[in-house]
Amino acid sequence: MTAVIRVGLLHVPGLDFATGEEVRRVLAAELGAVVFLHESYAAGQRNWIEELLTRWCDEEELDLVLTVGGTLPAPGPSSREIVPEATAAVLDRALPGLAEAMRQAGQEDEPLAWIDRGIAGIRSRTLIVNLPAGAAAALFLSGIVDLLPPVLAHLRDDPDAPVLGARRAVDLDVDAPAPPGPPAPAKGLDADEFAAFLRRRRGESDDE
Repeated sequence: MTAVIRVGLLHVPGLDFATGEEVRRVLAAELGAVVFLHESYAAGQRNWIEELLTRWCDEEELDLVLTVGGTLPAPGPSSREIVPEATAAVLDRALPGLAEAMRQAGQEDEPLAWIDRGIAGIRSRTLIVNLPAGAAAALFLSGIVDLLPPVLAHLRDDPDAPVLGARRAVDLDVDAPAPPGPPAPAKGLDADEFAAFLRRRRGESDDE
């Protein structure tokens, strides 16, 4: 993907410089594109998070917003770990497959990946993805980095954006047998063969 990707990185509840550097490293190394990174943090208050996500999507029109932290289990009425709820409140469309892929990739090195509650989805033309806190953030991001360019291409209305089944259709076209040609014309009897046929019908021998 050669287009510039404008990225926002939101830390909750406070800045984590080491994690931010690792996330930036994955973005720069794996996406092969120039990354404009807006980095900020929001205390664990849901309305602040929702407001910032909305502004980055609607006003600054970032391509990709990554949140770091705030995705662990917590008591129901608690104000802690509320990033997935804040994100869900501002999304237009969910992309559950990305969150599933992150947890699947993360569980190989971090068995507790399955208790992460992060989600992913679309607001306007921006993709929002929740990453866990700490070292797991870069691990989760690495699990979906190959999927980000196709998603962003669709959000940009790129006519060349890949679609489901395209590769399979090409494989089937290559492997399909050639269509059968027209049937060979039936061989007709020449004059001598036809005369012999008539004699046999009359019970005559060919020597007569």
